[in-house]
Amino acid sequence: MSKEVGVAEAARILGVRPERARQLIADGRLEARRVAGRWAVDVASLPSAPRRGRPMSQRIAWAFVHLGEGRRAPWIRNEEAYRLRSRRNALVHDAEPELLLRSWLASRAHRHQLSGPSAERLADDPRVSMSGISDARSGISAGHQAEAYVHVDDLEQVCADHLLVPARRADANVWLHAAPTVPPEPVPVLLVAADLADHDGPRELARARELIVQALVNEEVT
Repeated sequence: MSKEVGVAEAARILGVRPERARQLIADGRLEARRVAGRWAVDVASLPSAPRRGRPMSQRIAWAFVHLGEGRRAPWIRNEEAYRLRSRRNALVHDAEPELLLRSWLASRAHRHQLSGPSAERLADDPRVSMSGISDARSGISAGHQAEAYVHVDDLEQVCADHLLVPARRADANVWLHAAPTVPPEPVPVLLVAADLADHDGPRELARARELIVQALVNEEVT
Protein backbone atom coordinates (compact mmCIF):
# COMPACT_ATOMS: atom_id res chain seq x y z
CA MET A 1 0.00 0.00 0.00
CA SER A 2 1.21 3.52 -0.78
CA LYS A 3 2.26 5.80 2.03
CA GLU A 4 -0.56 7.95 3.38
CA VAL A 5 -0.65 11.19 5.34
CA GLY A 6 -3.35 13.24 7.03
CA VAL A 7 -4.96 16.36 5.60
CA ALA A 8 -2.81 18.70 7.67
CA GLU A 9 0.43 17.09 6.45
CA ALA A 10 -0.81 17.00 2.86
CA ALA A 11 -1.62 20.71 3.11
CA ARG A 12 1.87 21.41 4.48
CA ILE A 13 3.49 19.52 1.59
CA LEU A 14 1.34 21.39 -0.92
CA GLY A 15 1.89 24.76 0.73
CA VAL A 16 -1.86 25.39 1.08
CA ARG A 17 -4.39 25.63 3.90
CA PRO A 18 -6.10 22.40 5.11
CA GLU A 19 -9.40 23.68 3.70
CA ARG A 20 -7.85 23.80 0.22
CA ALA A 21 -6.47 20.28 0.63
CA ARG A 22 -9.98 19.03 1.48
CA GLN A 23 -11.33 20.76 -1.62
CA LEU A 24 -8.69 19.01 -3.75
CA ILE A 25 -9.85 15.71 -2.29
CA ALA A 26 -13.47 16.55 -3.08
CA ASP A 27 -12.47 17.47 -6.65
CA GLY A 28 -10.70 14.15 -7.10
CA ARG A 29 -7.30 15.80 -7.58
CA LEU A 30 -5.90 14.10 -4.48
CA GLU A 31 -6.38 10.38 -3.87
CA ALA A 32 -7.70 9.80 -0.36
CA ARG A 33 -9.80 7.39 1.67
CA ARG A 34 -11.68 7.60 4.92
CA VAL A 35 -9.99 5.91 7.88
CA ALA A 36 -11.78 6.11 11.23
CA GLY A 37 -13.65 9.20 10.01
CA ARG A 38 -10.55 11.03 8.79
CA TRP A 39 -9.01 11.47 5.36
CA ALA A 40 -5.83 9.53 4.58
CA VAL A 41 -4.17 11.07 1.53
CA ASP A 42 -2.10 8.93 -0.84
CA VAL A 43 1.35 10.58 -0.98
CA ALA A 44 1.77 9.39 -4.58
CA SER A 45 -1.08 11.70 -5.63
CA LEU A 46 0.65 14.81 -4.26
CA PRO A 47 2.52 17.05 -6.72
CA SER A 48 6.24 16.40 -7.08
CA ALA A 49 7.04 19.81 -5.60
CA PRO A 50 5.20 22.18 -3.24
CA ARG A 51 3.97 25.58 -4.32
CA ARG A 52 6.82 27.96 -5.02
CA GLY A 53 4.98 31.12 -4.06
CA ARG A 54 1.67 32.63 -3.12
CA PRO A 55 -0.91 32.41 -5.94
CA MET A 56 -1.79 35.64 -7.68
CA SER A 57 -5.37 36.83 -7.46
CA GLN A 58 -7.48 35.79 -10.42
CA ARG A 59 -7.47 39.23 -12.06
CA ILE A 60 -3.70 39.55 -11.68
CA ALA A 61 -3.13 35.99 -12.89
CA TRP A 62 -5.02 36.74 -16.11
CA ALA A 63 -3.09 40.00 -16.50
CA PHE A 64 0.14 38.00 -16.25
CA VAL A 65 -1.16 35.65 -18.95
CA HIS A 66 -1.68 38.71 -21.19
CA LEU A 67 1.86 39.86 -20.40
CA GLY A 68 3.15 36.57 -21.73
CA GLU A 69 1.65 37.55 -25.08
CA GLY A 70 3.42 40.91 -24.98
CA ARG A 71 0.25 42.80 -24.05
CA ARG A 72 -0.74 44.85 -21.04
CA ALA A 73 -4.13 43.96 -19.61
CA PRO A 74 -6.39 47.04 -19.70
CA TRP A 75 -7.77 46.42 -16.20
CA ILE A 76 -4.52 46.78 -14.23
CA ARG A 77 -2.97 49.91 -12.77
CA ASN A 78 0.48 51.25 -13.60
CA GLU A 79 2.03 50.00 -10.38
CA GLU A 80 0.54 46.55 -10.94
CA ALA A 81 1.94 46.48 -14.48
CA TYR A 82 5.38 47.33 -13.11
CA ARG A 83 5.22 44.52 -10.54
CA LEU A 84 4.12 42.04 -13.20
CA ARG A 85 7.06 42.97 -15.41
CA SER A 86 9.35 42.32 -12.44
CA ARG A 87 7.73 38.93 -11.94
CA ARG A 88 8.14 38.18 -15.62
CA ASN A 89 11.87 38.82 -15.32
CA ALA A 90 12.04 36.62 -12.22
CA LEU A 91 10.26 33.82 -14.09
CA VAL A 92 12.67 34.01 -17.04
CA HIS A 93 15.70 33.60 -14.74
CA ASP A 94 14.21 30.97 -12.42
CA ALA A 95 15.78 27.51 -12.46
CA GLU A 96 12.35 25.85 -12.46
CA PRO A 97 9.99 28.37 -14.08
CA GLU A 98 7.28 25.77 -14.66
CA LEU A 99 6.86 25.22 -10.92
CA LEU A 100 6.85 28.94 -10.18
CA LEU A 101 4.28 29.60 -12.92
CA ARG A 102 2.11 26.75 -11.63
CA SER A 103 2.05 28.40 -8.21
CA TRP A 104 1.44 31.94 -9.45
CA LEU A 105 -1.44 31.02 -11.80
CA ALA A 106 -3.18 28.56 -9.48
CA SER A 107 -6.25 30.82 -9.16
CA ARG A 108 -6.71 31.43 -12.91
CA ALA A 109 -9.49 28.84 -13.09
CA HIS A 110 -11.03 25.91 -11.24
CA ARG A 111 -9.58 22.69 -12.68
CA HIS A 112 -12.07 19.83 -12.98
CA GLN A 113 -10.77 16.29 -13.39
CA LEU A 114 -13.32 14.25 -15.31
CA SER A 115 -13.97 11.19 -17.43
CA GLY A 116 -16.22 10.74 -20.43
CA PRO A 117 -16.83 8.37 -23.35
CA SER A 118 -15.78 10.73 -26.18
CA ALA A 119 -13.25 13.24 -24.90
CA GLU A 120 -12.03 14.08 -28.40
CA ARG A 121 -15.43 15.55 -29.32
CA LEU A 122 -14.79 18.50 -27.00
CA ALA A 123 -12.58 19.98 -29.72
CA ASP A 124 -15.72 20.59 -31.82
CA ASP A 125 -17.63 22.32 -29.01
CA PRO A 126 -17.67 26.14 -29.56
CA ARG A 127 -18.10 26.71 -25.83
CA VAL A 128 -14.57 25.57 -25.02
CA SER A 129 -11.02 26.50 -26.00
CA MET A 130 -8.52 23.67 -26.13
CA SER A 131 -5.36 24.01 -24.05
CA GLY A 132 -2.77 22.00 -22.14
CA ILE A 133 -2.24 18.54 -23.59
CA SER A 134 -4.83 19.30 -26.31
CA ASP A 135 -2.90 22.29 -27.64
CA ALA A 136 -0.59 21.49 -30.55
CA ARG A 137 2.21 23.52 -28.94
CA SER A 138 2.37 21.00 -26.09
CA GLY A 139 3.91 18.47 -28.45
CA ILE A 140 1.88 15.77 -26.69
CA SER A 141 -0.46 13.42 -28.50
CA ALA A 142 -3.55 13.53 -26.30
CA GLY A 143 -5.26 10.58 -28.00
CA HIS A 144 -8.56 9.99 -26.25
CA GLN A 145 -7.92 12.75 -23.71
CA ALA A 146 -8.87 16.41 -23.77
CA GLU A 147 -8.09 19.61 -21.90
CA ALA A 148 -9.87 22.92 -22.35
CA TYR A 149 -11.12 26.18 -20.85
CA VAL A 150 -14.84 26.67 -20.36
CA HIS A 151 -16.83 29.56 -18.92
CA VAL A 152 -17.99 28.89 -15.38
CA ASP A 153 -21.60 29.42 -16.48
CA ASP A 154 -21.28 26.75 -19.20
CA LEU A 155 -19.47 24.09 -17.18
CA GLU A 156 -22.52 22.15 -15.98
CA GLN A 157 -24.15 21.99 -19.41
CA VAL A 158 -20.91 21.06 -21.18
CA CYS A 159 -20.42 18.21 -18.70
CA ALA A 160 -23.99 17.05 -19.26
CA ASP A 161 -23.72 17.24 -23.05
CA HIS A 162 -20.49 15.24 -23.13
CA LEU A 163 -21.46 12.82 -20.34
CA LEU A 164 -18.54 13.97 -18.18
CA VAL A 165 -18.38 12.93 -14.53
CA PRO A 166 -15.79 13.58 -11.78
CA ALA A 167 -12.96 11.06 -11.86
CA ARG A 168 -9.99 10.00 -9.83
CA ARG A 169 -6.57 10.84 -11.20
CA ALA A 170 -5.97 7.38 -12.66
CA ASP A 171 -9.32 7.34 -14.47
CA ALA A 172 -9.51 10.92 -15.78
CA ASN A 173 -9.37 11.64 -19.50
CA VAL A 174 -10.76 15.20 -19.51
CA TRP A 175 -9.57 18.32 -17.69
CA LEU A 176 -11.81 21.39 -17.84
CA HIS A 177 -10.62 24.73 -16.48
CA ALA A 178 -13.72 26.71 -15.47
CA ALA A 179 -12.87 30.40 -15.73
CA PRO A 180 -14.69 33.78 -15.76
CA THR A 181 -13.49 34.28 -19.33
CA VAL A 182 -12.60 31.86 -22.10
CA PRO A 183 -9.69 32.91 -24.30
CA PRO A 184 -9.98 32.28 -28.03
CA GLU A 185 -7.83 29.62 -29.63
CA PRO A 186 -4.93 29.43 -29.71
CA VAL A 187 -4.97 30.24 -26.02
CA PRO A 188 -2.07 32.25 -24.54
CA VAL A 189 1.06 30.15 -24.28
CA LEU A 190 1.44 30.71 -20.53
CA LEU A 191 -1.93 29.01 -20.03
CA VAL A 192 -0.70 26.00 -21.97
CA ALA A 193 2.47 25.90 -19.86
CA ALA A 194 0.58 26.22 -16.57
CA ASP A 195 -1.89 23.52 -17.62
CA LEU A 196 0.95 21.16 -18.52
CA ALA A 197 2.68 21.84 -15.21
CA ASP A 198 -0.53 20.93 -13.38
CA HIS A 199 -0.27 17.40 -14.79
CA ASP A 200 2.99 17.07 -12.84
CA GLY A 201 4.52 14.44 -15.13
CA PRO A 202 8.18 14.76 -16.14
CA ARG A 203 7.33 15.13 -19.84
CA GLU A 204 4.67 17.78 -19.19
CA LEU A 205 6.89 19.72 -16.78
CA ALA A 206 9.80 19.70 -19.23
CA ARG A 207 7.61 20.95 -22.07
CA ALA A 208 6.08 23.63 -19.83
CA ARG A 209 9.59 24.92 -19.11
CA GLU A 210 10.44 25.03 -22.81
CA LEU A 211 7.26 26.96 -23.63
CA ILE A 212 7.92 29.52 -20.90
CA VAL A 213 11.44 30.15 -22.11
CA GLN A 214 10.34 30.41 -25.74
CA ALA A 215 7.54 32.83 -24.84
CA LEU A 216 9.40 35.17 -22.51
CA VAL A 217 13.06 35.35 -23.48
CA ASN A 218 13.84 38.39 -25.62
CA GLU A 219 10.16 39.38 -25.58
CA GLU A 220 9.16 43.01 -26.07
CA VAL A 221 6.45 44.07 -23.61
CA THR A 222 4.26 47.02 -24.64
